[in-house]
Amino acid sequence: MRWWKRLIFSILSAVLGFCSLDYLIYAFRLLANKRNISGKYDPKSDAFWQLAGLGLFLLWFVIVAFYMYLIRRSSSQIDLIESDVKKGKERVRRKWFDLIFQGGILFTGLIARWCYLIYFYLPNR
Repeated sequence: MRWWKRLIFSILSAVLGFCSLDYLIYAFRLLANKRNISGKYDPKSDAFWQLAGLGLFLLWFVIVAFYMYLIRRSSSQIDLIESDVKKGKERVRRKWFDLIFQGGILFTGLIARWCYLIYFYLPNR
């Protein structure tokens, strides 16, 4: 992958990681039924919001999977084909550097948002 593509994907990964923590917290609140203040379960309204929270979780995984697919497709690395002399079989070794690198930056964005919440946002409340 060229350096400018890697830079663009790095910025997108950091922003996606930074923003996705709030998104995942909101989805978990819906899934755990934190909107219900009365403590009584109403299947008509509460079940809808719990399913919406589940749908948001699944949507996040679909978005991240599609993003990783884009990274894999834009990577111009060539897979290596190795042949085993003893067994006589060929094996394909794939290059995973760009995918692991962008996943690490995405995880770093999540950690940066978590640190922001812990050290700056929550102590002021």
